[in-house]
Amino acid sequence: MQKPTAQPATPAVTEPVPSLDDLVKKAGDLNMMPQVARKVIELVADQNSNAAQLATLLEKDPNITTRILKIANSAFYGLRRECKTVQHAIMILGFKSLRSMVVASSSKALHKRFGIAEQLMWDHSIGTAIGGKLIAEGRPTTVGEIAFVGGLLHNVGKTIMNNECPKAYMEVMKRVYNQQSSPIAVEMEVFKYGHPEVGYRVTEKWGLPDDIAKIIRFHLVSEASPEERKVLYQNEALKQALACVELATTLCRVLGIGFRDKNPTIDLINLESTKVLGLTADKLTELQNRVADVYQKERSVFT
Repeated sequence: MQKPTAQPATPAVTEPVPSLDDLVKKAGDLNMMPQVARKVIELVADQNSNAAQLATLLEKDPNITTRILKIANSAFYGLRRECKTVQHAIMILGFKSLRSMVVASSSKALHKRFGIAEQLMWDHSIGTAIGGKLIAEGRPTTVGEIAFVGGLLHNVGKTIMNNECPKAYMEVMKRVYNQQSSPIAVEMEVFKYGHPEVGYRVTEKWGLPDDIAKIIRFHLVSEASPEERKVLYQNEALKQALACVELATTLCRVLGIGFRDKNPTIDLINLESTKVLGLTADKLTELQNRVADVYQKERSVFT
């Protein structure tokens, strides 16, 4: 009797992958971001800057100005009066909110190519940003802004890995979807490092605020060690924002936002973020419905 034919092993990735240090060095150049976005981040970090300087800078780029006003006037921000100029938006929303909008309006440009896989990544980023800000409602404004930007950029490491090693990262995505594996686990197999560390180290080099970089590194806070959580939780705003982002990204997985299929079997009640935020099962269901509804209504604002 003939022996059964052995199943072929998972094909090896033929594209050479760089070391973590080499990838960070290559992607850490701020030129990867649109010029106006780079300058706005630098200006907002300057304590001596003012609204007029920021408005003047933004108005040099009509496209980014249009997108910022579109976001500011969307139902997502719920302003009582229409913002007709960037300076008006700055005065109403503040520097930090405008920084959030600049990142939102320009981060899509971080993708060097934009096919189906990149669209899924972008959809998931938008969904997590929207979800993070919704979950943060009723908490300090800082929490919502950190959760929004952190949610939008939480998977920037995936974008960088896909940009620099497209064949290898396509292999990662195939294995994740075909085997229902954890993205980080497959990244470790193929690259020997994962997207949270890539995103953290690159955004640190970009000069983004430390709390945003930490959300990128620990956006799955349930998987952080007790020692890591102890350090992170010394900052109450960061603690709450981390929880908002983890819950948002997990709700997106449940809803299929940025994925081919929904996954309603995920256990939300035992997430670290659910415990931090003190949410009940009924509240989780309410948030899930709200995220789904607002994402469908507002996603076009970010495109």
